[in-house]
Amino acid sequence: MKKAIILFLAVVVTALLFGYFYFNKNQDSGPKVLVISKTVGFRHTCIPNGIAAIQKIGLEKGFQVDTTSRGAVFTDENLKGYSSVIFLNTTMDILDRYQEIAFERYIQAGGGFVGVHAAADTEYGWAWYGDLVGAYFQSHPATQEAKFIIKDKSFSATSFFQDTVWTRVDELYNFYNMNPDVNVI
Repeated sequence: MKKAIILFLAVVVTALLFGYFYFNKNQDSGPKVLVISKTVGFRHTCIPNGIAAIQKIGLEKGFQVDTTSRGAVFTDENLKGYSSVIFLNTTMDILDRYQEIAFERYIQAGGGFVGVHAAADTEYGWAWYGDLVGAYFQSHPATQEAKFIIKDKSFSATSFFQDTVWTRVDELYNFYNMNPDVNVI
C-alpha cells in the first residue's frame, strides 16, 4: 500500500511538473500591459468596468492584462516585462520618487503609455509626467453635448471619421499647463 501511495504521488508530481514546464515554455503569451488604477483623490466608480473592458480587449486582440492599484510594482525589473502601462482613472500622487524614476526610464527605453480620463488628474508635482500626459486636469462642467473638430484624419484613431466634426455628449475637461508639443488630432 505504501509503495502504491509513493508511486501515485510520484506520478502526480511528475505530471504537475511536466504541465508547468510545458505550458510555461511553449505558451505564446503575446505582449503584456499593466493597468494601474490607484487613486489617492477621487475614485471613479467605473474603474472595475474599465478594467473588465481592457481585459476583454486583451482576450480579443491577444495581449495579457495585469492589473494593480499599488505603485510598488513600478520597478525597473517589473516594468520591462510590459509593452505598455495604462493609467486608468488614477488620481493625485500615486508613485513615490523611486517609482517615478523607474517609470521615466521605462518610457525612455521605448515603453508605451496610455492615460485614460483622470490620468490627467495625477502627479501634479511631477513635471515630466505632466509633459507625458500633455496637460493637467483643472475642472469640468456638467456633462454636455459638444462638437469635436477632427484635425488629423490620417491618425489611426480618427481615420474612420467621415466628417470633420463629431458631436458627442460627454464630460469635458478643462486643462492647464498644456505641453506645446502635443499633437492635437
